[in-house]
Amino acid sequence: MKTKIIAILLVLVATFTLSKMAKAWSEHPLLAYQVLSTIEGLKSQDSIEVKSLRAFLIENEKELETFFMEQEQWFHKNLSYYPPLPAELAFKATGNADDILERFYRAIRLNPNVRMKLYLHLLPNQELGDRPTISPEYLTTLNDYAALTSTTYAELFEGEMVSPFDVLCTANDEPDYGFDLGLFEDNNTPQGSIYGFGVQPFGDPNLEYGSQAPFHMGFYHEARIVFFFGPFLKKTLPEYRINMFKSLAQFAFGNNNPYWGNRFMGWGMHYLGDLSMPYHSVALPGVSPLKMIWTNIKAMLGFPKSKDNAVQLVSNRHSALEEFQWQVLRQAYDSNNHYHPLLSSLRTPIEMVEYYDNFPREVVAKESAAKAKMVDKMLEKWMPAILVSDPSFETPGSAELSNIIELTKQEKSEQGITEMTNVLADIFKSYSMHLQSFYYMIIG
Repeated sequence: MKTKIIAILLVLVATFTLSKMAKAWSEHPLLAYQVLSTIEGLKSQDSIEVKSLRAFLIENEKELETFFMEQEQWFHKNLSYYPPLPAELAFKATGNADDILERFYRAIRLNPNVRMKLYLHLLPNQELGDRPTISPEYLTTLNDYAALTSTTYAELFEGEMVSPFDVLCTANDEPDYGFDLGLFEDNNTPQGSIYGFGVQPFGDPNLEYGSQAPFHMGFYHEARIVFFFGPFLKKTLPEYRINMFKSLAQFAFGNNNPYWGNRFMGWGMHYLGDLSMPYHSVALPGVSPLKMIWTNIKAMLGFPKSKDNAVQLVSNRHSALEEFQWQVLRQAYDSNNHYHPLLSSLRTPIEMVEYYDNFPREVVAKESAAKAKMVDKMLEKWMPAILVSDPSFETPGSAELSNIIELTKQEKSEQGITEMTNVLADIFKSYSMHLQSFYYMIIG
Protein backbone atom coordinates (compact mmCIF):
# COMPACT_ATOMS: atom_id res chain seq x y z
CA MET A 1 0.00 0.00 0.00
CA LYS A 2 2.78 2.47 0.89
CA THR A 3 4.48 1.78 -2.43
CA LYS A 4 1.35 2.67 -4.34
CA ILE A 5 0.61 5.72 -2.20
CA ILE A 6 4.03 7.36 -2.59
CA ALA A 7 4.31 6.44 -6.24
CA ILE A 8 0.95 8.05 -7.01
CA LEU A 9 1.93 11.31 -5.32
CA LEU A 10 5.31 11.41 -7.03
CA VAL A 11 3.74 10.86 -10.42
CA LEU A 12 1.26 13.66 -9.76
CA VAL A 13 4.02 15.98 -8.62
CA ALA A 14 6.14 15.05 -11.61
CA THR A 15 3.32 15.69 -14.04
CA PHE A 16 1.83 18.90 -12.69
CA THR A 17 4.49 20.63 -10.63
CA LEU A 18 7.80 19.95 -12.36
CA SER A 19 6.43 20.90 -15.77
CA LYS A 20 5.78 24.39 -14.37
CA MET A 21 9.29 24.58 -12.93
CA ALA A 22 11.35 23.95 -16.04
CA LYS A 23 13.04 27.33 -15.77
CA ALA A 24 15.36 28.22 -12.90
CA TRP A 25 16.90 31.69 -12.86
CA SER A 26 15.40 34.28 -15.18
CA GLU A 27 17.74 36.08 -17.59
CA HIS A 28 20.99 34.33 -16.72
CA PRO A 29 23.26 37.09 -18.13
CA LEU A 30 22.17 39.38 -15.30
CA LEU A 31 23.87 36.93 -12.95
CA ALA A 32 26.74 35.77 -15.13
CA TYR A 33 27.93 39.30 -15.97
CA GLN A 34 28.71 40.07 -12.34
CA VAL A 35 30.36 36.71 -11.71
CA LEU A 36 32.55 36.77 -14.79
CA SER A 37 33.49 40.45 -14.46
CA THR A 38 35.62 39.52 -11.45
CA ILE A 39 37.82 37.15 -13.46
CA GLU A 40 41.08 38.99 -14.02
CA GLY A 41 41.70 39.97 -17.62
CA LEU A 42 38.50 38.45 -19.05
CA LYS A 43 36.72 41.72 -19.86
CA SER A 44 39.84 43.21 -21.43
CA GLN A 45 40.64 40.29 -23.73
CA ASP A 46 41.15 41.11 -27.39
CA SER A 47 38.12 40.92 -29.65
CA ILE A 48 37.45 37.63 -31.41
CA GLU A 49 36.00 36.85 -34.82
CA VAL A 50 32.33 35.90 -35.04
CA LYS A 51 31.84 32.61 -36.84
CA SER A 52 28.68 30.71 -37.76
CA LEU A 53 28.15 27.26 -36.33
CA ARG A 54 28.14 25.82 -39.84
CA ALA A 55 31.57 27.29 -40.58
CA PHE A 56 32.96 25.98 -37.29
CA LEU A 57 31.65 22.48 -37.98
CA ILE A 58 32.94 22.38 -41.55
CA GLU A 59 36.41 23.44 -40.44
CA ASN A 60 36.58 20.71 -37.79
CA GLU A 61 34.42 17.95 -39.27
CA LYS A 62 36.99 15.15 -39.28
CA GLU A 63 38.22 15.88 -35.78
CA LEU A 64 34.64 16.08 -34.48
CA GLU A 65 33.90 12.53 -35.59
CA THR A 66 36.60 11.25 -33.25
CA PHE A 67 35.61 13.74 -30.56
CA PHE A 68 32.00 12.55 -30.42
CA MET A 69 33.01 8.90 -30.41
CA GLU A 70 35.22 9.54 -27.37
CA GLN A 71 32.47 11.55 -25.67
CA GLU A 72 30.00 8.72 -26.04
CA GLN A 73 32.46 6.33 -24.42
CA TRP A 74 32.98 8.78 -21.55
CA PHE A 75 29.24 9.20 -20.96
CA HIS A 76 28.73 5.44 -20.77
CA LYS A 77 31.53 5.09 -18.25
CA ASN A 78 30.90 8.10 -16.03
CA LEU A 79 27.22 9.08 -15.97
CA SER A 80 24.94 7.09 -13.67
CA TYR A 81 21.94 7.73 -15.88
CA TYR A 82 22.66 8.07 -19.57
CA PRO A 83 20.45 6.86 -22.45
CA PRO A 84 22.92 5.70 -25.12
CA LEU A 85 23.06 7.60 -28.37
CA PRO A 86 21.41 5.52 -31.12
CA ALA A 87 24.16 4.35 -33.48
CA GLU A 88 22.52 5.96 -36.50
CA LEU A 89 22.82 9.40 -34.86
CA ALA A 90 26.60 9.21 -34.40
CA PHE A 91 28.41 12.10 -36.08
CA LYS A 92 30.19 11.08 -39.29
CA ALA A 93 32.50 13.24 -41.38
CA THR A 94 30.83 13.04 -44.79
CA GLY A 95 32.05 16.31 -46.29
CA ASN A 96 28.47 17.38 -46.95
CA ALA A 97 28.08 21.00 -45.85
CA ASP A 98 24.36 21.00 -46.61
CA ASP A 99 23.37 18.73 -43.72
CA ILE A 100 26.23 19.33 -41.29
CA LEU A 101 24.05 21.29 -38.85
CA GLU A 102 21.49 18.52 -38.79
CA ARG A 103 24.21 15.91 -38.18
CA PHE A 104 25.55 18.00 -35.30
CA TYR A 105 22.15 18.49 -33.67
CA ARG A 106 21.47 14.77 -33.91
CA ALA A 107 24.86 13.89 -32.39
CA ILE A 108 24.23 16.07 -29.32
CA ARG A 109 20.47 15.40 -29.40
CA LEU A 110 19.42 19.02 -29.50
CA ASN A 111 16.11 20.39 -30.75
CA PRO A 112 16.77 20.55 -34.53
CA ASN A 113 14.67 23.72 -34.79
CA VAL A 114 17.05 25.84 -32.68
CA ARG A 115 17.85 29.19 -34.26
CA MET A 116 21.62 29.53 -33.68
CA LYS A 117 21.65 33.18 -34.66
CA LEU A 118 24.68 35.38 -34.18
CA TYR A 119 23.77 37.99 -31.57
CA LEU A 120 24.48 39.61 -28.22
CA HIS A 121 22.18 39.78 -25.19
CA LEU A 122 22.50 43.35 -23.92
CA LEU A 123 22.21 44.22 -20.27
CA PRO A 124 20.05 47.10 -19.03
CA ASN A 125 21.77 50.40 -19.89
CA GLN A 126 24.28 48.64 -22.17
CA GLU A 127 24.84 50.63 -25.35
CA LEU A 128 23.67 49.12 -28.63
CA GLY A 129 26.13 51.14 -30.67
CA ASP A 130 25.80 50.85 -34.44
CA ARG A 131 24.56 47.29 -34.35
CA PRO A 132 21.01 46.50 -35.50
CA THR A 133 18.59 44.89 -33.07
CA ILE A 134 17.11 41.46 -33.61
CA SER A 135 13.69 40.39 -32.35
CA PRO A 136 13.59 37.52 -29.83
CA GLU A 137 11.19 35.65 -32.10
CA TYR A 138 14.21 34.88 -34.28
CA LEU A 139 16.24 33.56 -31.34
CA THR A 140 13.87 31.04 -29.76
CA THR A 141 11.68 28.16 -30.85
CA LEU A 142 9.11 29.07 -28.19
CA ASN A 143 5.74 30.27 -29.37
CA ASP A 144 5.41 32.36 -26.22
CA TYR A 145 8.49 34.56 -26.02
CA ALA A 146 6.92 37.48 -24.15
CA ALA A 147 9.44 37.11 -21.30
CA LEU A 148 12.26 37.93 -23.72
CA THR A 149 10.81 41.17 -25.03
CA SER A 150 12.16 43.20 -22.10
CA THR A 151 15.70 42.50 -23.32
CA THR A 152 17.51 44.18 -26.22
CA TYR A 153 19.33 41.83 -28.57
CA ALA A 154 22.00 43.06 -30.98
CA GLU A 155 22.53 41.20 -34.24
CA LEU A 156 26.04 40.08 -35.17
CA PHE A 157 27.42 39.14 -38.56
CA GLU A 158 30.00 36.56 -39.49
CA GLY A 159 33.51 37.97 -39.68
CA GLU A 160 32.99 40.96 -37.38
CA MET A 161 34.92 41.33 -34.15
CA VAL A 162 33.30 41.06 -30.74
CA SER A 163 34.22 40.88 -27.07
CA PRO A 164 34.64 37.28 -25.82
CA PHE A 165 33.22 38.41 -22.48
CA ASP A 166 30.00 39.52 -24.18
CA VAL A 167 29.75 36.25 -26.10
CA LEU A 168 30.16 34.25 -22.89
CA CYS A 169 27.53 36.26 -21.00
CA THR A 170 25.06 36.04 -23.88
CA ALA A 171 25.42 32.28 -24.20
CA ASN A 172 24.45 31.80 -20.55
CA ASP A 173 20.79 32.34 -21.50
CA GLU A 174 20.56 30.34 -24.74
CA PRO A 175 19.58 26.88 -23.47
CA ASP A 176 16.24 28.35 -22.33
CA TYR A 177 15.43 29.30 -25.93
CA GLY A 178 14.41 25.82 -27.00
CA PHE A 179 17.46 23.56 -26.83
CA ASP A 180 15.71 20.78 -24.93
CA LEU A 181 12.14 20.92 -26.20
CA GLY A 182 10.37 17.94 -27.71
CA LEU A 183 13.17 15.40 -27.26
CA PHE A 184 11.19 12.52 -25.71
CA GLU A 185 9.14 9.78 -27.33
CA ASP A 186 5.83 11.10 -26.01
CA ASN A 187 6.41 14.69 -27.17
CA ASN A 188 5.02 13.87 -30.63
CA THR A 189 7.99 15.33 -32.49
CA PRO A 190 10.23 13.81 -35.18
CA GLN A 191 13.31 14.16 -32.97
CA GLY A 192 11.57 12.62 -29.97
CA SER A 193 10.95 9.45 -31.94
CA ILE A 194 14.62 8.90 -32.81
CA TYR A 195 16.74 10.46 -30.06
CA GLY A 196 16.61 7.51 -27.70
CA PHE A 197 15.66 9.37 -24.52
CA GLY A 198 12.54 7.25 -24.04
CA VAL A 199 9.36 8.49 -22.42
CA GLN A 200 9.59 11.82 -20.60
CA PRO A 201 10.30 10.87 -16.96
CA PHE A 202 8.53 13.86 -15.40
CA GLY A 203 6.89 17.10 -16.43
CA ASP A 204 3.88 17.36 -18.71
CA PRO A 205 4.89 16.06 -22.18
CA ASN A 206 2.03 18.03 -23.74
CA LEU A 207 3.25 21.43 -22.53
CA GLU A 208 5.65 23.26 -24.82
CA TYR A 209 8.05 24.16 -22.03
CA GLY A 210 7.45 21.08 -19.87
CA SER A 211 9.70 18.79 -21.90
CA GLN A 212 12.75 20.85 -20.91
CA ALA A 213 12.51 19.96 -17.23
CA PRO A 214 14.56 16.70 -17.14
CA PHE A 215 17.55 18.50 -18.71
CA HIS A 216 17.55 21.42 -16.28
CA MET A 217 16.80 19.67 -12.97
CA GLY A 218 18.94 17.25 -11.01
CA PHE A 219 17.41 15.35 -8.09
CA TYR A 220 20.53 13.68 -6.75
CA HIS A 221 19.97 14.17 -3.02
CA GLU A 222 16.41 13.07 -2.29
CA ALA A 223 15.67 10.69 0.58
CA ARG A 224 16.20 7.03 -0.26
CA ILE A 225 12.53 6.29 0.19
CA VAL A 226 11.68 8.91 -2.43
CA PHE A 227 14.04 7.33 -4.97
CA PHE A 228 12.77 3.85 -4.08
CA PHE A 229 9.18 4.72 -4.89
CA GLY A 230 9.95 7.28 -7.58
CA PRO A 231 12.97 5.96 -9.51
CA PHE A 232 12.06 8.15 -12.48
CA LEU A 233 13.40 11.13 -10.50
CA LYS A 234 16.88 9.76 -11.16
CA LYS A 235 16.35 10.18 -14.90
CA THR A 236 17.76 13.67 -15.13
CA LEU A 237 20.17 14.94 -17.76
CA PRO A 238 21.91 18.19 -16.72
CA GLU A 239 25.19 16.32 -16.17
CA TYR A 240 25.02 15.12 -19.77
CA ARG A 241 24.54 18.65 -21.08
CA ILE A 242 27.18 20.18 -18.79
CA ASN A 243 29.85 17.66 -19.74
CA MET A 244 29.01 17.79 -23.44
CA PHE A 245 29.28 21.57 -23.64
CA LYS A 246 32.34 21.66 -21.38
CA SER A 247 34.11 19.28 -23.75
CA LEU A 248 32.91 21.13 -26.85
CA ALA A 249 34.26 24.37 -25.38
CA GLN A 250 37.64 22.76 -24.76
CA PHE A 251 37.60 21.33 -28.29
CA ALA A 252 36.80 24.73 -29.83
CA PHE A 253 39.48 26.55 -27.86
CA GLY A 254 41.95 23.81 -28.73
CA ASN A 255 41.17 24.26 -32.42
CA ASN A 256 41.63 28.02 -32.42
CA ASN A 257 37.98 29.04 -32.34
CA PRO A 258 37.46 31.24 -29.28
CA TYR A 259 34.02 32.40 -30.45
CA TRP A 260 32.52 28.92 -30.19
CA GLY A 261 34.72 28.10 -27.23
CA ASN A 262 33.05 30.88 -25.27
CA ARG A 263 29.59 30.15 -26.62
CA PHE A 264 29.76 26.46 -25.72
CA MET A 265 31.18 27.34 -22.31
CA GLY A 266 28.26 29.69 -21.68
CA TRP A 267 25.80 26.93 -22.54
CA GLY A 268 27.41 24.66 -19.96
CA MET A 269 27.28 27.43 -17.37
CA HIS A 270 23.53 27.71 -17.89
CA TYR A 271 22.85 24.12 -16.84
CA LEU A 272 25.32 24.36 -13.98
CA GLY A 273 23.59 27.52 -12.79
CA ASP A 274 20.18 25.87 -12.96
CA LEU A 275 21.30 23.27 -10.43
CA SER A 276 21.99 26.06 -7.93
CA MET A 277 18.22 26.80 -7.80
CA PRO A 278 16.79 24.85 -4.82
CA TYR A 279 13.58 24.07 -6.69
CA HIS A 280 15.69 22.37 -9.36
CA SER A 281 17.51 20.11 -6.94
CA VAL A 282 14.62 18.96 -4.70
CA ALA A 283 11.30 17.77 -6.12
CA LEU A 284 9.13 18.99 -3.24
CA PRO A 285 10.95 21.40 -0.92
CA GLY A 286 9.24 21.56 2.46
CA VAL A 287 7.25 18.34 1.95
CA SER A 288 8.61 15.34 3.85
CA PRO A 289 8.17 11.73 2.67
CA LEU A 290 5.83 11.12 5.63
CA LYS A 291 3.69 14.05 4.58
CA MET A 292 3.59 12.64 1.06
CA ILE A 293 2.21 9.40 2.45
CA TRP A 294 -0.39 11.09 4.63
CA THR A 295 -1.68 13.44 1.94
CA ASN A 296 -2.10 10.56 -0.46
CA ILE A 297 -3.84 8.37 2.06
CA LYS A 298 -6.41 11.13 2.38
CA ALA A 299 -6.60 11.50 -1.40
CA MET A 300 -7.22 7.78 -1.85
CA LEU A 301 -9.98 7.98 0.74
CA GLY A 302 -11.67 10.67 -1.30
CA PHE A 303 -10.12 13.78 0.26
CA PRO A 304 -7.58 15.05 -2.33
CA LYS A 305 -7.39 18.64 -1.13
CA SER A 306 -4.12 18.28 0.84
CA LYS A 307 -2.39 16.62 -2.09
CA ASP A 308 -3.58 19.23 -4.57
CA ASN A 309 -2.56 22.01 -2.18
CA ALA A 310 0.97 20.65 -1.75
CA VAL A 311 1.54 20.44 -5.49
CA GLN A 312 0.20 23.94 -6.15
CA LEU A 313 2.17 25.59 -3.35
CA VAL A 314 5.48 24.20 -4.55
CA SER A 315 4.80 25.51 -8.03
CA ASN A 316 3.74 28.90 -6.68
CA ARG A 317 6.79 29.35 -4.47
CA HIS A 318 9.17 28.43 -7.24
CA SER A 319 7.57 31.02 -9.50
CA ALA A 320 7.65 33.66 -6.77
CA LEU A 321 11.36 33.12 -6.10
CA GLU A 322 12.23 33.29 -9.78
CA GLU A 323 10.19 36.44 -10.43
CA PHE A 324 11.48 38.19 -7.31
CA GLN A 325 15.04 37.40 -8.34
CA TRP A 326 14.52 38.82 -11.82
CA GLN A 327 12.75 42.00 -10.77
CA VAL A 328 15.23 42.87 -8.03
CA LEU A 329 18.19 42.30 -10.34
CA ARG A 330 16.63 44.35 -13.12
CA GLN A 331 16.00 47.22 -10.71
CA ALA A 332 19.61 47.09 -9.53
CA TYR A 333 20.86 47.31 -13.12
CA ASP A 334 18.35 49.98 -14.16
CA SER A 335 19.44 52.21 -11.26
CA ASN A 336 23.16 51.48 -11.77
CA ASN A 337 23.31 50.33 -8.16
CA HIS A 338 26.68 48.62 -8.40
CA TYR A 339 26.68 47.93 -4.67
CA HIS A 340 23.28 46.29 -4.50
CA PRO A 341 23.48 43.20 -2.23
CA LEU A 342 22.68 40.81 -5.08
CA LEU A 343 25.24 42.28 -7.46
CA SER A 344 27.83 42.34 -4.68
CA SER A 345 27.14 38.73 -3.72
CA LEU A 346 27.63 37.60 -7.33
CA ARG A 347 31.06 39.24 -7.26
CA THR A 348 31.91 37.63 -3.91
CA PRO A 349 31.97 33.84 -4.28
CA ILE A 350 32.29 31.39 -1.45
CA GLU A 351 35.59 29.56 -1.09
CA MET A 352 36.61 28.02 -4.39
CA VAL A 353 36.25 24.28 -4.95
CA GLU A 354 38.27 23.01 -7.90
CA TYR A 355 36.04 21.62 -10.63
CA TYR A 356 35.96 17.86 -11.21
CA ASP A 357 33.72 15.47 -13.14
CA ASN A 358 31.10 15.04 -10.40
CA PHE A 359 31.13 18.71 -9.41
CA PRO A 360 27.57 19.38 -10.70
CA ARG A 361 26.14 16.59 -8.54
CA GLU A 362 28.41 16.53 -5.51
CA VAL A 363 28.97 20.27 -5.08
CA VAL A 364 26.34 22.36 -6.90
CA ALA A 365 23.22 20.24 -6.47
CA LYS A 366 24.23 19.16 -2.96
CA GLU A 367 24.61 22.76 -1.76
CA SER A 368 21.33 23.69 -3.43
CA ALA A 369 19.40 20.76 -1.95
CA ALA A 370 20.73 21.57 1.51
CA LYS A 371 19.19 25.05 1.27
CA ALA A 372 15.84 24.00 -0.18
CA LYS A 373 13.88 23.63 3.05
CA MET A 374 15.14 26.95 4.42
CA VAL A 375 14.33 28.77 1.19
CA ASP A 376 10.82 27.31 1.16
CA LYS A 377 10.21 28.50 4.73
CA MET A 378 11.55 31.97 4.00
CA LEU A 379 9.29 32.30 0.99
CA GLU A 380 6.32 31.36 3.14
CA LYS A 381 7.32 33.89 5.77
CA TRP A 382 8.37 36.89 3.69
CA MET A 383 6.54 36.75 0.37
CA PRO A 384 2.92 37.90 -0.21
CA ALA A 385 0.53 35.26 1.09
CA ILE A 386 -1.54 35.12 -2.07
CA LEU A 387 1.56 34.16 -4.08
CA VAL A 388 3.08 31.55 -1.77
CA SER A 389 0.49 30.42 0.80
CA ASP A 390 -2.83 30.26 -1.05
CA PRO A 391 -3.17 26.92 -2.85
CA SER A 392 -6.36 28.09 -4.56
CA PHE A 393 -4.32 30.73 -6.42
CA GLU A 394 -2.33 30.03 -9.60
CA THR A 395 0.78 32.17 -9.21
CA PRO A 396 2.56 31.48 -12.53
CA GLY A 397 1.40 33.99 -15.11
CA SER A 398 -0.72 36.03 -12.69
CA ALA A 399 -0.91 39.82 -12.60
CA GLU A 400 -0.07 39.66 -8.89
CA LEU A 401 3.21 37.89 -9.65
CA SER A 402 4.30 40.67 -11.98
CA ASN A 403 3.68 43.08 -9.09
CA ILE A 404 5.56 40.99 -6.53
CA ILE A 405 7.87 43.71 -5.19
CA GLU A 406 5.10 46.18 -4.45
CA LEU A 407 2.90 43.49 -2.93
CA THR A 408 5.79 42.40 -0.71
CA LYS A 409 6.34 45.96 0.50
CA GLN A 410 2.64 46.40 1.24
CA GLU A 411 2.26 43.16 3.15
CA LYS A 412 5.70 42.58 4.67
CA SER A 413 7.22 46.08 4.54
CA GLU A 414 10.77 46.68 3.38
CA GLN A 415 11.87 43.88 5.70
CA GLY A 416 10.33 41.34 3.34
CA ILE A 417 12.42 42.69 0.48
CA THR A 418 15.53 42.68 2.63
CA GLU A 419 15.04 39.16 3.98
CA MET A 420 14.39 37.60 0.57
CA THR A 421 17.26 39.53 -0.95
CA ASN A 422 19.52 38.04 1.72
CA VAL A 423 18.24 34.55 0.89
CA LEU A 424 19.14 35.07 -2.76
CA ALA A 425 22.49 36.65 -1.90
CA ASP A 426 23.47 33.51 -0.02
CA ILE A 427 22.57 31.33 -3.02
CA PHE A 428 24.33 33.67 -5.43
CA LYS A 429 27.63 33.45 -3.58
CA SER A 430 27.58 29.72 -4.26
CA TYR A 431 26.42 30.24 -7.84
CA SER A 432 29.37 32.58 -8.36
CA MET A 433 31.88 30.00 -7.19
CA HIS A 434 30.30 27.33 -9.39
CA LEU A 435 30.60 29.37 -12.58
CA GLN A 436 34.12 30.53 -11.81
CA SER A 437 35.27 26.99 -11.04
CA PHE A 438 33.81 25.84 -14.37
CA TYR A 439 35.56 28.69 -16.20
CA TYR A 440 38.98 28.02 -14.70
CA MET A 441 38.70 24.31 -15.46
CA ILE A 442 38.11 25.04 -19.15
CA ILE A 443 40.51 27.95 -19.59
CA GLY A 444 43.18 26.67 -17.23
